[in-house]
Amino acid sequence: MDEEIVTLARSDADGYEIALKRRFVGGTPIDELIVNGTFAMDSAHTASEVALAEALGPTPGHVLVGGLGLGFTAKRLLEMGATNIDIVELSGPLIEWARAGLTPVLADLVADERVAIHHGDVACLLQEQPTIPGLFGPWDGICFDIDNGPDFLIHEFNDSLYTVEGIRSTLGHLTPEGRLAIWSQGPSKEFWYDLTTIDSKATEQLVAVERGNRRMDYAIYTVRNPG
Repeated sequence: MDEEIVTLARSDADGYEIALKRRFVGGTPIDELIVNGTFAMDSAHTASEVALAEALGPTPGHVLVGGLGLGFTAKRLLEMGATNIDIVELSGPLIEWARAGLTPVLADLVADERVAIHHGDVACLLQEQPTIPGLFGPWDGICFDIDNGPDFLIHEFNDSLYTVEGIRSTLGHLTPEGRLAIWSQGPSKEFWYDLTTIDSKATEQLVAVERGNRRMDYAIYTVRNPG
C-alpha cells in the first residue's frame, strides 16, 4: 500500500527533538508524534489512551491530565462529560502546535472551554515542588502517561513518580475517593503490588494493540485516594 509522510512540525527548542508527522495510507491520514526519533503514539491506535480516560469511571468530574500527547485521553474525558480538564504538558512546541490546530483532535481540545492547557512539569506539581501558575486542585481524577510508565523510563528523574511515596503524594491532590489512572508501556508486577499496599482494590487492565505483525499489551493501573 502506498504511503506518503509529511512533517507538519518539528522542534528541538526544549533540548530534545519532537516532531508531528502525518502519514497517508491509502489516502487515509494518520497523525504521529515522534520524540528523539522514536515513535511515541499515533491516531490509528488509540485504545490505550481511551482506556486511560475510562479508568476514572463514568463521571470523571474535574480532571488533571499529565501529558497532552495527541489529545485522545482528553477527548474521551470530554465525551464522558468531564466538567473541566487541566492538561499539563512539558513540551512548549507541542502546546503551540495544538493552539495552531495542526491536528483535528488537538484543535477541538483548544476550542473547548472546559479545557485548559498548562506548560510545565506535572511530576514537579504532583510532588509538591514549585506549582504551575493558575493551576489548582484538588481534582476528582488524575490521568498520567509519563515517560512510558514505571519500567520504561527515559528520564531517570521521573522514577520518583512511581514509588510508593510518589503515588501517595499524587493521591494527595485528589478529592476523597478520587481516582488516579496511570498508563504503562507494559505490565509491572512490582508496581501493581506497591499500589495494592496503598489501595487493596487497585486494578490492572491490559489493553492489547496490534501494530503490523506485533502485539503489545499496554497496562492501565487505577488506584483510589483513601481519603
